[in-house]
Amino acid sequence: MGGRAVVIGNINAVGSGFSSFFSIWQVCILQISPFFLAYVVGLYFAADSLNAEVSLGGRVVLPAFWFTPGFAVVYALLTMTGLPIGRTLVFNLGTLGFIAGTYILLASLLIVLPGRVDVAGLLRRPLALAVVSLVLGSAFALIYSPCITPALSEIMGMAGRPETAVRGGTLAFFYAFGICLGLTVTGTTLVFLLARVGVVERHPGIIKIASSLVLAILAALNLSGTMIYYKAFFLGFLVG
Repeated sequence: MGGRAVVIGNINAVGSGFSSFFSIWQVCILQISPFFLAYVVGLYFAADSLNAEVSLGGRVVLPAFWFTPGFAVVYALLTMTGLPIGRTLVFNLGTLGFIAGTYILLASLLIVLPGRVDVAGLLRRPLALAVVSLVLGSAFALIYSPCITPALSEIMGMAGRPETAVRGGTLAFFYAFGICLGLTVTGTTLVFLLARVGVVERHPGIIKIASSLVLAILAALNLSGTMIYYKAFFLGFLVG
């Protein structure tokens, strides 16, 4: 095992997470990928309602940048079952998942309310938007149940033993970072393309509302306990 641990380094872990996003394993990442895309797309078009700055950097890359550590840190801690903190998080995952679902629902309202309600000006303030995205990343990690890829299997094996839990958790962080990198690339490309579609440019409010509804669906799946059926539906394609 020690020899193989050398092969799976931090860069390898990032590459494994990133490549899983653009492979057949995407059927598992579909638990979060369409909802992340709805978040960044919704933020971009919600800016029109506030006459705020609309840019790929400020409305897509910045939220994705802060979403990443929130997701990766919690993902890593959940993986570290060889340590008390990891076991405690897993043991309380039901309660934490409910809190996460509630927060995601609030985030969906943040997208759809600007133009109707000021929402404390959150979308006008980069720092506030960063905090919202950071916590949202943590919420996504709490409700995400990953498929065990070959690389992740070895990482989880390390993270499940007390003597290698920290190293395994570090690799899990970089694996999650790779997944988030795939999310960021896809989200940036999607917004870039949508912003150049004439119909979308004329009706940004429709995109904003649709994005909010998609994000709310994730919250509803989690709060109702039906996320397992959503995942099973897509896993059926992988098994087939």
